[in-house]
Amino acid sequence: MFSQEQIVEKGIIKYIHGNRATVEIIKPDSNKCKSCGVCMGIENTGNLLEVDTIPQVSVGQQVTLQITGYSPYKSILLLFILPIVSLLMGSFAGQKIDFIYPNSQDMRMIGCGFIFFLLYIVSLGIYDKKLRVKKYAYRKIISIDTIHNST
Repeated sequence: MFSQEQIVEKGIIKYIHGNRATVEIIKPDSNKCKSCGVCMGIENTGNLLEVDTIPQVSVGQQVTLQITGYSPYKSILLLFILPIVSLLMGSFAGQKIDFIYPNSQDMRMIGCGFIFFLLYIVSLGIYDKKLRVKKYAYRKIISIDTIHNST
């Protein structure tokens, strides 16, 4: 369900800035390309991606990229299903707690459900920040193919 798909693409190095390289994807017309989702954020027509460089890579070289495509089910679970589960768990916990609003079970359920929901949102934000640090980890150059004479 949460499987990762390894996709191999060809590209040409367009720019190198320090340890980052801009690669123009030579995009094949295949079903794998449509389902991968890596290029969905690309607004330009050149299909440019940023990756970490490897030694001996230079502008104009054709390279092979390995792109890890992730399943969309993880995002659906994190954004839609788990917040509702956390809200329901908080409501259930509010039924069992007697020291907060001892005379109103409904207020306890609403309050605890809201607290659990907020805790989930905060933990999801922390998880998202950890993923942003590894922003480009799912795209990497695996080999240098040929040298092109472009300027």
